[in-house]
Amino acid sequence: MIAFILFFVFWLIGLIVTSFTLIPILIIFAFGIPTTHRLEKLQVLKTNNGIIKRYFVTLIILLIVFLTMIMIIKSVFPNGLIGILFGGGMVVLLGLGQIGINDKNIIDYLETNKELFTDTPEVVRHVILGWK
Repeated sequence: MIAFILFFVFWLIGLIVTSFTLIPILIIFAFGIPTTHRLEKLQVLKTNNGIIKRYFVTLIILLIVFLTMIMIIKSVFPNGLIGILFGGGMVVLLGLGQIGINDKNIIDYLETNKELFTDTPEVVRHVILGWK
C-alpha cells in the first residue's frame, strides 16, 4: 500500500514538473523558434529583436529545473524515478497537441512579443495562420 501511495506521489510530481518544463520546451522548439525565424524572414519582426536569445535562456532554465528534479529524486528516492517518468511520459503524450500552431500559442506569442512587430498583432496573426 505504501509503495502505491509513493508511486502516486511521484507520478503526480512528474505530471506537474513536466507540464511546466518539458511541454514549454517542446512548444519553443516546435512553434516559438520556427515562427520567429519565419517572421524575421518576412520582416514582420524588428531587427535584433532578441526573441531567440530569450528562448534559449528559457530553455536552459527549464532544462535545469527538470534535470535537477530527476537528479534529486534519483539520489534521494531512486524508486520514485519510475513514477516521475511515468507521469512525465503521460504529460508529454497528452500534450503533443499543444506544441504546434494553435490559438493558445499564437495568442501567447503575440502578447509576449507585440512591441517587437513591425506591423499590428492582427496582421502578424494573419501571417502566422497563413502557414497552416
